[in-house]
This record gives sequence, structure tokens and C-alpha cells, in this order.
Amino acid sequence: MKIALIFRSYGPYHLARLRAARKHHSILALEYSAVDKDYPWDAAREKRDAGVIALTGSGSLQGSARRSFVRALCREMRKFSPDAVAIPGYSESFAVTALRTCRAIRIPTILMSDTHAGSTRNAVFRESVKKKLISLYDAALVAGTPQVEYLSGLGFAWERMALGYDVVDNQHFSARSRCPVELHHAPTAARYFFCCARFVERKNLALLIEAFTRYLLAVGGEGWDLVIAGDGPLRAALQRRVAATSFAGHIHLIGHKSYEELPLFYQAAGAFVLPSLADEWGLVVNEAMAAGLPVIVSKHAGCSRDLVEYGLNGFTFDPTSADELAARMRLIAISPRREEMGRASHRIIAGWDVNRFASGLSQAAETAHGAPHAQHSRFGTAFAAVLSHRS
Repeated sequence: MKIALIFRSYGPYHLARLRAARKHHSILALEYSAVDKDYPWDAAREKRDAGVIALTGSGSLQGSARRSFVRALCREMRKFSPDAVAIPGYSESFAVTALRTCRAIRIPTILMSDTHAGSTRNAVFRESVKKKLISLYDAALVAGTPQVEYLSGLGFAWERMALGYDVVDNQHFSARSRCPVELHHAPTAARYFFCCARFVERKNLALLIEAFTRYLLAVGGEGWDLVIAGDGPLRAALQRRVAATSFAGHIHLIGHKSYEELPLFYQAAGAFVLPSLADEWGLVVNEAMAAGLPVIVSKHAGCSRDLVEYGLNGFTFDPTSADELAARMRLIAISPRREEMGRASHRIIAGWDVNRFASGLSQAAETAHGAPHAQHSRFGTAFAAVLSHRS
């Protein structure tokens, strides 16, 4: 089949999925913009080599920029003539505009989504809007079990869904490097807890620092260190919080690390922690498990039900409880089964590789291509048109 695959901006994760999908189908790689404002990916050469086409250089879709985006999308659709188009969600203006455009030129559409009930505000109006929008899609490629349940609750038929949206290139993170890990301040402990996240409120890093402090207090200060990779608007606030603790020398904020650097930090860690208050999935958990780490994952992360087998490869916890997280950290650090738990992580994540994205995309494309395209209401299409102009 011929499939057009649209993302906001391609980074290493999207390129890995693209390579896997191209082993099975002819894929047109489209991106809304060559630059992602949230993630400082440096993948220009890789995107050029992969033939990724940027549809606009604009950061917004207003007026002439919207018209230019639609013209570019239609031009690529005419040239490629896809059997289906995969679009990432319905929350961003470019995605709604792409959906509306593909509906107008009668190309079957695939919704790619990792939204679940715990990652969204359950306002009645917002949910009714979503119901109308998702009804315009012919099939869906979703991340996991909570995402299937959420879309089903919005009226999307489960038989039109496939799994495998949120995966990483496991081999990239499992390959052992000969290079030593260099931190800005070397941990005093032989092992450390590792976290990789954007420094924003929902990642809940302040609670992680508090929980780690309680963990060290419980073990008399003779425990693992904590290493946090990432950056964002809360960096200064987190630095102040670290400086105010009694164990500042055991907490390392090491800044943003590139895709190529990250495997080094996973492989030298003892366990991985994701403390998010809300997370659609949490690809960093995939990465940690591919590197063979036990994981401690917030119950509010979309991946927790599918990837964390409690006591086998790690634990889940309430992300509002620093005491519960501290207890989980202590349990992992002293467990004689830690290495065994890491091996269990590696086994579990083997079923969530980029090949799962490729097979899920194939299934969704076949479903979309075989769907009766006229089933969607004129009202729904008109509603998407209004939203694409207002968003």
C-alpha cells in the first residue's frame, strides 16, 4: 500500500518508525514544519536523506499560511496518490486542517493517538468536540490499552483500531557503548536513579527531588544518586530546589542530552523513574526498558498498564505521594532481583519495537482503505472545517 505519514516535525523517533514502515509499504514522509519548538532535535541531514518534505515553514496556520499549507498538502497528495493518510491526533491546527483537506479530496484517514482518560480534561464540551472529530477518521493507530478504551468511550469502534503508535528503536537503546558516561558532577554512588524529562509542571520533577531526599534520609544518606536529564522553563526553579536540600551533591541536573548520548546514561543507571502527573504514554520508559533497566512509573503515565508488570520489571506509584515514590526507590535499590527485573524489562519491551508500529500502521491502513468513505456526516466535515479555521 501507499501511505502518507504526517508528523508535526520529524525527529529521531519518527525517523525510526518511518524506516520500519518503509520495509513493508511505500511511505510519503510529510511534516508540518522542519523545526519543532518543543524538542531541539538535530536531524536535518537524516530527514533530508529520508526524503522528508516540510509542508510549511510557518509556526502558525493563519490566513495565507493556512492556504499555503493546504496547497502544499494537496500537491503532495496528487503526486503520491496514497491509499491512506496517517495524521497525529486532533488537538493541533495543522492536524485538523490535514484531516479536513483529506476528507475533501476523499483520501482515507488514520488517526494516530496516544490520548487516554488520565491525560485529558474531561470537560463535556471538549469531549463532544472530540467525538465529532474522531468520527471523521476511517481507522486509528493507538498507543496501548488505555488509549483503546478512551477512543472506544468516544464512540470509535475498537475493530477499527490497531496498536503500536508509541514505540522506539529498541536496538538504539540496548546497544552497549564502550564510551564512559561523563556527568557534570560525577555521582558518588556506583548506581543512580535516572530520569529524562522536559522541565515542565506535568513532569512532576519537584516531587521526584522531594521523594529522592526522603529515600536518602531513610537509608542514612548512603544510597544511590539521582540524575535528571532534560531542560525547560522550570530549570532555574529546580536548581534552587536542589540547592535547598540536604543532599544537593547527590542530585545531578545534567541538561539536555541528544538522542545519540542518551543510551550511555540509561546503561550506567540502576533504575529509571518517571514521576509524571500526566503523560500520554512516556517513551522514556520504552527507552529505559530497552536498556535493561527496572522501572518506577507513575500510574498516570499512559504506558504504565501495558509496560509495567508490578514486581516483575518494576513498580507503579501515585505521583502525588513522595513517600510512596521514596519507598519504591528504596525497594528497587536494595532488591536482590534488580538485575532479573531489568532482564524482564528487556523481554517485555521486545514486543513494542518499531516493527510493531509498522504492523499497526499496515493494519490501520488496510482498515481505512476498506472503509466506506461516505459514512461520515456532512455536519462532521463542516464542523472540522470550522475548527481548522478557529484553532
